[in-house]
Amino acid sequence: MFLHTSAEKTTKWFEGWALEALLVIPVLMACFLFFVAIYDWGAFLAGLAALAALSPLWLPVLLGVSLWTTWVDYIRFIYWSNFEKVLLEIQLPPEVEKSPLAVELVFNGIYNNGSETSFLDRFWRGKFIPIWSFEIASNEGRIGFYIHTPKGWKNFVTSRIYGQFPEAKITEVPDYTARVDFNSDEYDAWVGEYRKTSADKTQAYPIKTYIDYELDKNPDTPETKVDPMTHLLEIMNGIGKDEYLWMQIIVKARKGDAWYGIYSKKDSYKESAEKEIKAITESAIKRAQELTMDEMEKKKVGTRGAMLLTEGERSRVEAIERSLGKPLFECGVRAVYFAKKERFVGITGAPLFRFFEPYRSPYTELRGVRGMVGFDYPWEDLWGMRKRHIKKQQISFFKNRAYFYVPYDQVPVFLTTEELASLWHFPSSVVKTPGLDRVSSRRAEAPSNLPVLPS
Repeated sequence: MFLHTSAEKTTKWFEGWALEALLVIPVLMACFLFFVAIYDWGAFLAGLAALAALSPLWLPVLLGVSLWTTWVDYIRFIYWSNFEKVLLEIQLPPEVEKSPLAVELVFNGIYNNGSETSFLDRFWRGKFIPIWSFEIASNEGRIGFYIHTPKGWKNFVTSRIYGQFPEAKITEVPDYTARVDFNSDEYDAWVGEYRKTSADKTQAYPIKTYIDYELDKNPDTPETKVDPMTHLLEIMNGIGKDEYLWMQIIVKARKGDAWYGIYSKKDSYKESAEKEIKAITESAIKRAQELTMDEMEKKKVGTRGAMLLTEGERSRVEAIERSLGKPLFECGVRAVYFAKKERFVGITGAPLFRFFEPYRSPYTELRGVRGMVGFDYPWEDLWGMRKRHIKKQQISFFKNRAYFYVPYDQVPVFLTTEELASLWHFPSSVVKTPGLDRVSSRRAEAPSNLPVLPS
């Protein structure tokens, strides 16, 4: 417990000063060993001798872990490389009358965590849960909805979308990210990745979803609907020639806690959610017990539990329980904006850092945590080298839809199907953003009772 607490405090200290622990700690250790060698050469040699003597204990573990992670990364890379991927563009129907619930059903349909059922699948064939990328891209002001998917899943996902939106038009298209060759001499960029700010408590706290905005209801006056996606679309609509703004949500169905194909019996997501509910309930019980000095009455109060919750506490518990009842995806959320240097404007910084501001709930929000976020201290970006590297790296990761596994493995954001459908859905025809690409007119089947002309 002491080591865990110390490590947590040390990590927060490093984050507070914008220092990378994996870089700083080895330097500090080298300085410490140098000091020991100068101060007491004999003790330094004795330490090396003890380390060598204990090598039969720690060296096999170190080599075993290194070989295992390298092997799993290798077979996964081979497995994924053999998959042909396609990009599907969805032209929105001229009129979208369905709520985002229809898109949530699409996410429910692609939820699949059973493609790596045996240890041979995971440890020899390199199989892993399918990865999808749901994207919205504005290329010089033209806004398009895209899905990047393994080709074998193409018919499956298109049938799910046509089942909900028969008037949409889905086309396999060349990858729009390949049309622009980003280079730091000609372009400037802002890139960022997003996480839930409540991750240190529990990610089961949901962002503000379409249900909170009452988009699941059908009022008689559709103009009263407020769609949070209009914030994103208007930012995308405001860019012009030689400017590009892309957003992607890379998803895979969550199966449980895992380490290089080895699944744990515990589920940190559920455990943290249950722990948070327990903490809220215990806080309410303790508050009620402090109002009486009678021990018998205190015991009675302790049995009431949820009845003692305030309205705010009850809404927090209900929000967590609603998330626990939905299919869950592990996600990577990323946005990139780049333009030719003479066209690069002040859209960077705060507007994209707060890109998902309309989805901020009383419990959590999606905020920028990596990429062009921060840089408050001079050592974070000496001579601008780090920013140049991050821009090039993140745009490359976007183009390769990299977030899970090699070459870029990050801690995921946990989002339910309800949250995903709130972030990525087809806005209704009330949303008049000019850059949105919609099917020009309704498509209708020919009447079945037309007379057949003789040949």
